[in-house]
Amino acid sequence: MTKKVVLYGHRFCPQVRPVKSTLERSAVPYDYVDIHQDETGRLRVQEINAGNESVPTLVFEDGSTLTEPSMKVLLGHLEALGYELEHQRPLDRILYLFRGPGIRMLGGTIVLLGLVYDVNLIIVVGSLLLLFSIGLGLFLK
Repeated sequence: MTKKVVLYGHRFCPQVRPVKSTLERSAVPYDYVDIHQDETGRLRVQEINAGNESVPTLVFEDGSTLTEPSMKVLLGHLEALGYELEHQRPLDRILYLFRGPGIRMLGGTIVLLGLVYDVNLIIVVGSLLLLFSIGLGLFLK
């Protein structure tokens, strides 16, 4: 397939990263448009979503669109368009959860609680969670 999918999103949306990852793993060519940086892209997303800036929004080569799709819906749509997909293993899903910003915030919060209550075990657990999530973010795509 030579045409590209257009993925509209912005850097603060937690759903954009897994969609990008799915497209990349499955070798689906796409263009990414950050609606906070591109006014035309923002207006296009509003047009598709009845005035809302809902992301991720995908526009496919056949003109179809998906807004905030689940992975099951996204994979099904890509397969229907003829893409051969590399399906995500369950371990990949778990590892993705541990490298997200939410886990880093949780680790930082645990460390702070340990400092406030002066409990070394809590500080160690929070630190390990932080290091693990940061390490996964660096070494896993």
